[in-house]
Amino acid sequence: MRSKIKLLIILAALASMIGCGGTKFVEPGEEPTSGATFGPAALIRTADHLSASLAKRFQHTPERVPIRVDIVKNKTSEHIDTKAVTDTIITNLINSGNFKFSVDYTELDQHEKRVMKEIHGRISEMDRQMYLQNQVAPKYRVYGELTSIKNIDSSAKDVFYKFTLKMVDFRTGTLTWADEKQLRKVTKRSWFGW
Repeated sequence: MRSKIKLLIILAALASMIGCGGTKFVEPGEEPTSGATFGPAALIRTADHLSASLAKRFQHTPERVPIRVDIVKNKTSEHIDTKAVTDTIITNLINSGNFKFSVDYTELDQHEKRVMKEIHGRISEMDRQMYLQNQVAPKYRVYGELTSIKNIDSSAKDVFYKFTLKMVDFRTGTLTWADEKQLRKVTKRSWFGW
C-alpha cells in the first residue's frame, strides 16, 4: 500500500512539472513566457522604436520624403527574418502620411519579376520612357544590420540583440540619421532544457 502511495506522489509530481499542453491566442507584442530568441515582441518593439525615431527626424518637413529601404543584414547565428522588421517600419511610416517609398526591383520575387517583364513586353518604348520619367527617385537610403552577443552557461542563456538603422542622403553621400534598438533576453535553464 505504501509503495502505491509513493508511486502516486511521484507521478503527481512529474505531472505537475511537465504541465498540460494547449494553445491560446496572445497579442504579438506581449512578452513570451520563455525563450531567448528574437520573437514577435522584439520585432514590434524594434520596429516601433525605429519608425518613431525616423519620423521624428522629418517631423518639420512639409513634403512627403521619398526613401528607399534596403534589406537589413542578419549578422546573428539565428535565422531571423529582418525583412519582417523593415516591412513593419515601412508600414508605420507610410501610415503616418509623411513618407513615400521607392520600390527596390532587386527585392521582387520571381512571380513579380515575371509579371513586370510581361507588362513591359506589352507597352511601347515611348510609353515606357514616359512612365519612367514620372517615377520619383529616392532622396535617402536606409540600411542596417542586426547583431547579437550570446552568453550561455549551465544555468542561463543571455542574448543581447542590437538592431541598427542608418540613413544616407543620395545627393551628398552623408549619413543624415542613425538609431538603434537594443534588447536583452535572459532565459533560465529548466529541468528539461531551455
